[in-house]
Parts: sequence; structure tokens; C-alpha cells
Amino acid sequence: MKVKHSLLIAAIFVSCLTFGQEPCNCLDNLQEAILKTEENYAGFPDKIKPANKTPYDQLKNNLKIKAIDTDTPLDCYLLLKEYVNFFYDKHFRIEYNAEIDSSVISDIDRMDSRLGQTGDHSIEGIWRDVNNTEISIIRHGENTYKAVKRSSENDHFPKGFVYFTLTKNRNDFSTKLYNRNINIDIPAKKTGNLLRIWNFQLWAKTGAALSKDETEELESWRGNNNGLLFKKLNADFSYLKIPTFENNEGVIHQLVTESDSAIKNTKYLIIDLRGNGGGSSGWVSLIPYLATNQIDQGETYLRVSKENVSKKLQDLDAFANHPIPEDYKKYFPEEILNRYKETYRELPETTETFYPLPSVSFPLDSVLTRPAKVAILVDEFGGSSTEYFFYLARQSKKAITYGRPTIGMMDYAGMSNPTKLPFDAFRLYIPIEKSAWTDENPIDKTGFTPQIMINREQENWIDYVMEDLPKM
Repeated sequence: MKVKHSLLIAAIFVSCLTFGQEPCNCLDNLQEAILKTEENYAGFPDKIKPANKTPYDQLKNNLKIKAIDTDTPLDCYLLLKEYVNFFYDKHFRIEYNAEIDSSVISDIDRMDSRLGQTGDHSIEGIWRDVNNTEISIIRHGENTYKAVKRSSENDHFPKGFVYFTLTKNRNDFSTKLYNRNINIDIPAKKTGNLLRIWNFQLWAKTGAALSKDETEELESWRGNNNGLLFKKLNADFSYLKIPTFENNEGVIHQLVTESDSAIKNTKYLIIDLRGNGGGSSGWVSLIPYLATNQIDQGETYLRVSKENVSKKLQDLDAFANHPIPEDYKKYFPEEILNRYKETYRELPETTETFYPLPSVSFPLDSVLTRPAKVAILVDEFGGSSTEYFFYLARQSKKAITYGRPTIGMMDYAGMSNPTKLPFDAFRLYIPIEKSAWTDENPIDKTGFTPQIMINREQENWIDYVMEDLPKM
């Protein structure tokens, strides 16, 4: 999710040149998006029922009329965004990757002069990241703030360039990044002297007296480490902070391996997943610390269509037609392996709307005596694979979940490969699978609720858990 500035900027400007020469027929793109959604989206049969079929058809017709007179890629993207957002699924995404917001605020020095009048608790002020980029966040309307470049060693944008725009939403913010057009809101939160842009960025307020923990957290983002951190809080508590699961399974595994001895020699482990919007499956390395029994993933359900079946057969081929590597055989007992082979044979022939897909379980090698209890912290920024790990952790007898309800974006999944649209700068990510819980207990509108809700300021959550966990 994070890309180095220099590489990103180069890619963007090449893309702008390439895509700027390509015509964008908005109606063609909309009709293709509708076709692929109705054929392949796992949520479509669940979300389009007789009760809302008429509003859905009206939306399609209205958008098609608008599309005829829409001739710029950005306007067309906004129209596609309106269609995709009808389904209220944060995993269902449309992105426009060619055009950046190149806004520049020229009178930054004049605006800077009033930043000191805003108080320590304001989002306004001067901020820096761990790579020495410095920005001013200034009010730009009633509930809008611009993050404006003051200085940076990492790009060649002019002073006053707007890196991102914040919009106030109750106690938090939504973010529009200069280099990403995406249909879902990117959340942001100010906690103490730190500003978190979901699991993408971390900023510290310049001139503020950072606490030891805040300084440590900021430093943990250096070198593309993305906030991964392990430490012992005291003789009884180990602490593991994982702000993202995005393409970092190997890094998480390495950190956990290096910290294994310390974790197994403390009575309690805190796994801090606050701000973690998901990604891949780095959580696998954490399973041994909370397992008290076999952890079952349960079936997911593939929306049956020609394209979805073709994609899934490619995934299943390794299990159905090739030997299982020795290190993985414990996850594939004969019964499970036969189920994978059966699925590979049956999928091309099934006439069902959804087909249940097998999954592996995590067998219990042993129950670790330490850590005796594991606290898992989540907040309203936790989504996707973080929510999936939360779901699995509920099978453990020694895992306790703390915090606030998660964001809600895991009812439908399996959208790693984008669907091509006629205009090449558009990327449509369609979830093709339904999660095990979706039919009975959907979470896209509610998130998962932790066992212990914490209503304190986030700076005090760790202290709260350290007081409460030994009582459980």
C-alpha cells in the first residue's frame, strides 16, 4: 500500500502521458462494469433483491444517461464510483490510477502565521514524518484541511503542494490522497501528537513534546518498516504492534521469530492491530500463541460464473494436481486434500449460484503455557484480513479482544486480480467469494465487536489492557 515517492511519481507522470492520449468512452466503461458486476460480484445476489431492484435499475439508467455526455476520465471515474458505492462494500473498489491532484497553495507562509493560534489539540499545525518530510495542515473551509508541503528530501514537488486533504467526520477524518483516486473513504485519526492516515502514513506534530511511546512508534516507520514493533513492557507483558498486513508476511514472520523466546517467557501478550486495514495473511505467524485447539477457517463460497470458476481453478491446481510440499502436509490431511480435488473436478460443472470452497485448518501442535493470555486490540480502522484474524481468534480460549468495533469490510473477498475496463487507467476490483459468516451474521455495516469495549482515549488503551487482562 506504500510506494516510495520517487518511483510513484515517475510511474504517475508516465501514466498521465500514456493515458492522456487514450480516449475514454464512459458509457462503454460503465456498461462493462455493470456487466462484470452482475456476472461475477459475490454480493450481487445478496444485495439486489426484489425490494431494491427498482432503485438499482433506476440508478443504472440514470448513470447511463450521464455517461453519454461524460468525456473526461476523472468525471467518468466519479460516475463509476457512484455505481460501485451503491453496494456498500469496502472490498468492492474502483480506482483511477492515471491522474493526480496537483493542487498547490501559494500563500503557505501567510497561512503558517496563524498555526500557533490553534492549540495543541487541533489538527492544524506543522507535522513531519520519519523521512523528514514536513507539512503544514491548514483549515481550508468549514470541515476541510489541506496538508501542504513545507519541505521534503523525497520528492520534487513545489512548496505548497497538497499531499492530502482531510475532511472532518465526527471525531475522525476521511482522507483524499494526491496520488490515489479510490471509491472508499481512507480514514485518518489524530491520537495525542500523532496523525495516522489509516495504515499508509504516520505524522508527528512538530514542536510538541512527544512521549517516549510516540517517539518509538514514529521511529518504527523508518526504512519501510511500516510501524512493526516488538518490545517487553515489563516482566509479565510482551507487546507486538502490527499496523498493516499489506505484503509483509515475511517481515512479520521474521519479527515474530526473533521475538519468540521473549514472548514465550512472559505471561501475557498484547497484539496491537489498531489502524490495521488489512492486506495479506501475515497473521498466520501469530496463530501458535493463541491456539488452544485446532483453528478452523471454515468454508467460503464462490459466486459461480465462467470467469470466477476459471480464476479459482488456477488457485486449486497446485493442490489438486501437484504434490504438497513437505512443510505443508500437516495442513492437508487426506480428507482435506480429497476435498480440494473434488472441488477442482466439480466446479466446471456446477449449476449452483454459490459453490462451497474448502479451506485448511491450523492443527494444534501444542498449547503454549506462555503466553497464558493474549489480548488483541482493534479499532474502527481495522479491516479486511485484520477482521479475518479477529474472526479466527474467537476460537481461542486464551485470546481476549479489546477496543472498538472494526470498520466492516470482509463479508465478500477474493478480489486480488483487477477486472479490466476499456479505459486502461481504471481498475475494478470485484470480490468473488462470500465469507463463512456472511449469510447469518454479516459485518460490512457493523464491523466485529470486541469482547471488551474501551471508551478511553487511545493513548490509555495499553494501560487499560495491562490492568484488565490479568483479571480474565
